[in-house]
Amino acid sequence: MPEASRDLQNGGRLADAVAVRERMGLPSVETEAYRVVDGGADGFPGIFIDSFAGHWLVQTLGDAWPAWLEGTQRVGGWRSLSWKRLERQDKKAPEPMAGEVPVGEFPVRELGWRYGIDFGVGYSQGLFIDQRVQKEAVRSRVRPGDRVLNLFAYTCAFSVVAAGSGAVTTSVDLSRPFLEWGKRNFAVNGLDVSAHYFCRGDAGEWLPRFAAKGRRWHGIVLDPPTFSRNGEGRVWRVERDLGEMVADCLRVLEPGGWLQVSSNHRGLSEAQFRGLLAAGARLAGREVRRWEPGSMPPDFRGEHYLRVVTMVA
Repeated sequence: MPEASRDLQNGGRLADAVAVRERMGLPSVETEAYRVVDGGADGFPGIFIDSFAGHWLVQTLGDAWPAWLEGTQRVGGWRSLSWKRLERQDKKAPEPMAGEVPVGEFPVRELGWRYGIDFGVGYSQGLFIDQRVQKEAVRSRVRPGDRVLNLFAYTCAFSVVAAGSGAVTTSVDLSRPFLEWGKRNFAVNGLDVSAHYFCRGDAGEWLPRFAAKGRRWHGIVLDPPTFSRNGEGRVWRVERDLGEMVADCLRVLEPGGWLQVSSNHRGLSEAQFRGLLAAGARLAGREVRRWEPGSMPPDFRGEHYLRVVTMVA
């Protein structure tokens, strides 16, 4: 097929993908961070595009830049294009490719809350948009005065949602820069940083300390990485360690409280994931009264790789 015809065909498929999101109400005044193209589900195998207030992050499984995108500004309405190669081992920051890519943090809205996004600080840009449904779930569960613990908090998006609903939050993360980023997210939303807690360190070490001090929470968000290594060299692997961490969480959960657990580990089946959660409940000696499955946002039309369950114990 001639290149011009192929570009025209790609532009047509992109217009279709944009139209699908528009029918979903995306973007909106409340949410301007969402997935525009989800690989083969939108006719573009190996290409995934996320929009952050019109600044598109183009992610590819291969090393070929889809240059035809540069001619689609009228169709897509994008303000800039940046490129992330998903299979790169160096995990470098996205490369600016077209338009005026923002320098430093810039604001986007999700569910009405504002977050700082930065395309220049490494592999992750500040917000996990595949967790939007789970943030809505937290917002619906939290009552004023609740205590909510957010583990592996990253830039504290779940904490912002919970705090915005009236909770007192505790955010735990290994990275001080991410926690500082989280504090900026609190501040830009008019939330009093001093009324909440930010704990730097390993979640696996903080949980026994919390238990020993008798600290308890009404709700806990556990969204661990697939693999991590703390400052002392201790390795975390979700398929090996999730059950024990679930047990540690249940030991600091108030009776009748909820524990929302998620994993994006594609090598973990739904049955294996549920098995790890059940093992954690047995280890903690807690009866789980309800198991509530989560889901992915509708703009993620392809593989539903995110495993999510909320345990009400």
